This record gives sequence, structure tokens and C-alpha cells, in this order.
Amino acid sequence: MSHSLLKRSFGIAAAVTTGFLLLATPAQAAPEAEAAGSEQVKPTVSAAEIAANNAAVWASLPPNVTMRVTGKKPKLQGPIDHYTQNGPTVTTGVTPFAVSAIPYSYTFDGVWSLYGRDFKSTRTTFCKDIKATWDYPEESWHQFKVSLSAGGTITVPTDGVMRTWCWSSVPTNTTIRFHYYSTNNSGGDIAKASGSGSVHY
Repeated sequence: MSHSLLKRSFGIAAAVTTGFLLLATPAQAAPEAEAAGSEQVKPTVSAAEIAANNAAVWASLPPNVTMRVTGKKPKLQGPIDHYTQNGPTVTTGVTPFAVSAIPYSYTFDGVWSLYGRDFKSTRTTFCKDIKATWDYPEESWHQFKVSLSAGGTITVPTDGVMRTWCWSSVPTNTTIRFHYYSTNNSGGDIAKASGSGSVHY
């Protein structure tokens, strides 16, 4: 083989090899990019799962409580309480954390058993918007519940969808409060949830 032909063959082989390497590089880098992106993007709950959660809630409602799916963030009203499991409650707005009237709003982080603010209702019916997600873990044997001290415990789906629950037959001008808690906690297996919402007429 002549020197010029050998040189040309080597150049073609190098170009083909380089082309393969250039094509191969993005294919190898893609999983890393996807992996990095998947850590930042939280999976979306399917419509079927939300529908199943709604059906389970409706089947388990106390007789004095109703629920509807709103799916949108409620308007912030009154003072806003920020609850954390082992930290102080921080309240923004003009009213301090104390016995108050409706409305008020709230957020909570890392909660497995916590009482919200004391409040009084001037009516026998009022509503609570709430959405919740698990911080850790997400196993099915845990449930997140909210109990009103005047009666009526609800199971809140941890799918991050905003729902509105309305209590009736509530005593007026009586100090009451909500208890937020997860179930089936034992040993180190403690389910922690975060969420937000408001209490209003």
C-alpha cells in the first residue's frame, strides 16, 4: 500500500472512530443528566391515584364532615401559623399564637403528632383546607390524620392535592383545636408529613 493511500485510510479510520466517540459521549452522559434531573423533579401523582384517594376518604368520613377536592391553594386569611414538630410555632400576621377566631392559615413541616392553634368558632359549621405529603417514609401502612377536638377525625391523603373539609354541629364559642398526626408509628419507623392550608367559614 502506498504512503498516500495508507495515510488516507488512517485518516478515514480516525474520523470514523472519532465520530463514534462523539456519538457515544452524549449517550453515556444522558443517564447522568437524567439522574440529576430526577432528583430535583418530584413525581406527579396520577389521576387514578387521586380518584382512589378521594373514594377512600368519602367512604371513611364521619357523619358531621364533608369533603370536596379543590386542587388549588386557598386564599391566605388571618394570621399564618408555621408548625414544626419539635420547634416553636412561628406566627406571621397581626394576631399572635393564642386563642383566636376564624379565619387563620397554617403550614406544617416534619409533623407526626402536633396540636394546632386554639380557636373559637362563632358558627356551628366551618371548613378547613389542607394538603399534605410525606417527608419520610412513604409506606402504605402509615396514614396522616387530622382530628378536631370537638369531634370528627379525617384521613388526609398524602398526594399533595388540596381538599376542603367542612365540619358541622360544632359547638360555638368553645375553645377547640386540631390534632395533626401520622398512624402506625413504632420504634424508629415514624412517618413525617408536611403541608399547608387554612381554616375559614
